[in-house]
Amino acid sequence: MDTEYTSIWNEYEKCKNYLDGQNLFSKSEKCHDFVDGDQWKGLKVPAGIEKPPQLNILQPILKNATALVGQHSMDITFSPLNKTANKDKYIKMCDALNKFAADTWEKLKLDSKLWDVLEDAYITGDSMMYFYWKDEEIKSEILDNVNVLFADENNPEIQEQPFILIPQRKYVRDIREEAKKNELSKEEIEKIVADKDIDKINGNKPEIENDIKVNVVTKMWKKDGVVHIARATKTVVYQKETALSTNDGKVTLYPIAKYSWKLRKNCARGAGDIWDKIPNQIEINKGVYRFCQAVKCNAFPHKVFMETALSPQAIENLDTPGSNISVRGTVQNINNIVGYLQPASISPYAASIWQNLIDLTRSLAGAGDNLENINPEQASGSAINAAREAKALNVNNQVAAYKQFLEDIAMIWADMWKAYNIEPIIFNEQIIMPKEFANLKPSVRVDISPNTPFSKLAQETELKELFIAGHISFEEYVETLSDSSNIPKGRLKEIIEKRKEMNDNAMPNMQNGDVQGQYATTTQFNRGLGSEDNLQMPQQAMF
Repeated sequence: MDTEYTSIWNEYEKCKNYLDGQNLFSKSEKCHDFVDGDQWKGLKVPAGIEKPPQLNILQPILKNATALVGQHSMDITFSPLNKTANKDKYIKMCDALNKFAADTWEKLKLDSKLWDVLEDAYITGDSMMYFYWKDEEIKSEILDNVNVLFADENNPEIQEQPFILIPQRKYVRDIREEAKKNELSKEEIEKIVADKDIDKINGNKPEIENDIKVNVVTKMWKKDGVVHIARATKTVVYQKETALSTNDGKVTLYPIAKYSWKLRKNCARGAGDIWDKIPNQIEINKGVYRFCQAVKCNAFPHKVFMETALSPQAIENLDTPGSNISVRGTVQNINNIVGYLQPASISPYAASIWQNLIDLTRSLAGAGDNLENINPEQASGSAINAAREAKALNVNNQVAAYKQFLEDIAMIWADMWKAYNIEPIIFNEQIIMPKEFANLKPSVRVDISPNTPFSKLAQETELKELFIAGHISFEEYVETLSDSSNIPKGRLKEIIEKRKEMNDNAMPNMQNGDVQGQYATTTQFNRGLGSEDNLQMPQQAMF
């Protein structure tokens, strides 16, 4: 009897076969293998023989490129688009959204996860973040590009897709428990069984043979502007069609944000920067192998001897320094009995060809100069920043796409919070009801700025020059310092507070007639703050 598959599973099979025809699964797996260092995968090596050497140039190129994009700090700001007389209230709602976004960022640990997104996108072209509501808050999950399937593979806009499929490997016990909550019959629940079909799913990674996981597919689509969801195994729809909504709000955006390293025209999938470098990596490894073999064969002379003229012990003594070697019979010339074959010279091009290939590959990838020759003790922060900005020109498109990716995430958060938040919001002593919040039409802006030690150094150097020139006071200098500055801002504030206490304690002495003591204390305080009569020496000593 033929197994009757669910309609969701049939759609998944069609989408999967299309991507398989585009070699997406095999290309993604090969790219990951090469970056991870498994570059001789599939090579059959005889027993007792080590694998050939390799020089992984792809990993440092990846780290360099993704660092140029991910080094920027992002600040999410919401603002209202509602054109009403009560705009002030909507502004306060956006202020609440700003705080919500900052808190969600920390809870989801996005500072760490976004590095994984950038690296995955660089390797395979795309990486997706999937958000869902659980336990009264937003949760997140990073999805590989092969684990998100689109109805229209020619449209790069996620929100315009007719439907989206997410295949995953889940524990059988969890799926059965969820099916029970969804009031499925006992017969349907028993159809949810483990399988071992991991082909083209979960990155084709092997699993322990323990029969505890099953393939499931989540389908999302929009109906009347509202996102609907359903989940199924091969034979059972364990979550029927459900609208993602509450009494006061509805989810209108697919909760998936996609980051592509390089866009491709009329294609929903981006392109990474690893696939086209694999041939170079292979040739570099072969060149290293050939060079090592040539060195082994030609670096040392070979002994040559006449076996009939030497005893077995004499042959063994050839490898022992200072040993005696006996020769049988009459010998006219010892060189006729024992000699050495001198190694042939190795062409310098044998080493330079793969070394040049490494340099050219890195240079064309924009990773040829990692600023190793710049001494930060001699160069100013501004000079280093200028060099880094010139280097970052190679990834301008990626930075812009990264900014748009974060804006998409912020809009998804706002959309989900408007839909799922059912409690009144208390913000700045103002109560915002869920129905009011659901009417908010927010826009989002992501401010991007470098967040590197050199950018901090440049800011602190300029601030220091203003202080030394007397344009700002010591208190203003400390207050202007960033909380993450290299100079301990908190300790400097403590110094200011202590000096303020000294000045306050001097005031009663003046009232009691102790003018001399008050003058001495005030003079000491003013010098500490950098007064004009002693401006330069204390300030220079401080730095």
